[in-house]
Amino acid sequence: MTRGAWAARALAAAGGLGCSSSTPGPRAPSAATDALARRYLAVVEGSSPETATALGHHEADHLLDDRSPSAEAARLTRERALLADVVARQPRAESLLDATDLSILRAELEVDLARTAWERPLARRPDLYASPMNAVFTMLARDYAPLPRRAADAVARMNAVPAVVAQAKANLSPAEIPPEWVTVSIEMARSARAFFAAEAPALSAALPGREAEVGAAVERATSAYDDYATFLERDVAPRARGSFAIGRAAFDHLARTSYHLDQSPEELRAVGARVLEQTKAELGRVAARIDPSATGFLPVIAAVKKRHPTAAELLPTYRREVARVRAFLAERRVVPFPEGDDCEVIETPVFLRSTLTAAYDQAPPFDPVTKGLFFVTPVDPRANPAAQAAALSEHDYGDVVDTAVHEVYPGHHLQLSFARRHPSLTRKITGPSIFAEGWALYSEELLAELGYYTDEERLMQLSWTLVRAARVILDVDLHTRGMTAREAVAMLMTEAGLGEGLAKSEVARYVMTPTQPLSYLIGREQILAMREKMRARDGAAFSLLRFHDELLRRGTVAPALLARELGL
Repeated sequence: MTRGAWAARALAAAGGLGCSSSTPGPRAPSAATDALARRYLAVVEGSSPETATALGHHEADHLLDDRSPSAEAARLTRERALLADVVARQPRAESLLDATDLSILRAELEVDLARTAWERPLARRPDLYASPMNAVFTMLARDYAPLPRRAADAVARMNAVPAVVAQAKANLSPAEIPPEWVTVSIEMARSARAFFAAEAPALSAALPGREAEVGAAVERATSAYDDYATFLERDVAPRARGSFAIGRAAFDHLARTSYHLDQSPEELRAVGARVLEQTKAELGRVAARIDPSATGFLPVIAAVKKRHPTAAELLPTYRREVARVRAFLAERRVVPFPEGDDCEVIETPVFLRSTLTAAYDQAPPFDPVTKGLFFVTPVDPRANPAAQAAALSEHDYGDVVDTAVHEVYPGHHLQLSFARRHPSLTRKITGPSIFAEGWALYSEELLAELGYYTDEERLMQLSWTLVRAARVILDVDLHTRGMTAREAVAMLMTEAGLGEGLAKSEVARYVMTPTQPLSYLIGREQILAMREKMRARDGAAFSLLRFHDELLRRGTVAPALLARELGL
């Protein structure tokens, strides 16, 4: 699928590129800091060809990651040496920009070293061995090179899948693996057959005369993942007794180091609880405007969810809303737009559908093609009618509007389109979710402030703010207070009104990504606090456009570090 006429119409409706940034471009870091960033990039890409592909470097696209203990040990040795040099350099930072970049590099290294120690991914993360599908998808979805070259590399990677599955069988320690992680990994492995079958025609067309080779590679990869799913079901699942909870000490370290937060888990939880109650009150007010006879907001949400596109209309509806919100923002001149702005709405790859309803996939920072991909999970035609209806209810018209705001404009796509242009190598290759997700959730509230939503759309936007507040509570409780996944699903259903299927999908992600769920709301709160500090400082000179420009052009950086750069 190409950008197509819908995006051309969006640009025309928005008056071209809208308001472009007038602030001088960001400065590059010092040579010394850049050298450390290049060493970090060499460590990352040297140990992970799959990550190199995701970043836009394609010299090793024919290789998959070496998931052996010896390769992991070699990476950790290089990281420890680099960390020592970064720490030694910090007192001699040549500028505030350098100080920020060095703080970022130090955090990335410290977190990876600590996380590898307490998570032990080779032994405990069965999903790690299904990620080659993502690497293959990236190569075929993005036009960074002629298709025959990309197809040949994809075939080489598919041929290497059996070796990855063999490493999984050698490395995994079933008794240490959480059952919840096994369930997700089985779904990923079982999706491989449909994924590779869907890609096979394009691969064969790109490699004329090599159809038999493509067919053999497809069968080799799918058979390997069928075998892996069976192995997980028969040999791992019955013995999986591990806990997904990382514990308070690791959770606190992760939040403070990755996100540069100064709040304890308990203090973060309190923020979530406060916003949860505030959002419930606002939901009640909006629901009363929609239906004065309703008892509470949940029945009104349930009624709104019944109004949704058909399965066939799903992607066109999302595309239409992406175009509409872009035009609105360009007319209001409250955010800048970068040159070469491009986003494509496509179906979610099958191997990601168990944990995603909609999501944004940014253009690799080093790829010449800047197009972002907005994934929308289609309705499974094999599901029974009740399951299909439940899936469509998560794409009601109000949710579609809010999701386009969060994922594309002015959310992830706009923010990351600016971030990839920053001259700092460090900022190109890192990006904490506390700013990325915080900005996207801030974007939702910004559009409410600008009067974009109808009451029904505002209701659904607030319902997701409620989920983001609940995520903070659940994140802390799941990983530090003994909450079970089943209890978390029940809370999302009763407190936030999510259907069981979506609630299970949400929690499946929470148990695998500690501190990521809290990043939305905590990041939003930090951005709002920065905005009010700048408003107080600048007085009559304050403008939303200038504030947003100042944030967006600095890359995906933890708000605490951004506030320091901005003098707030």
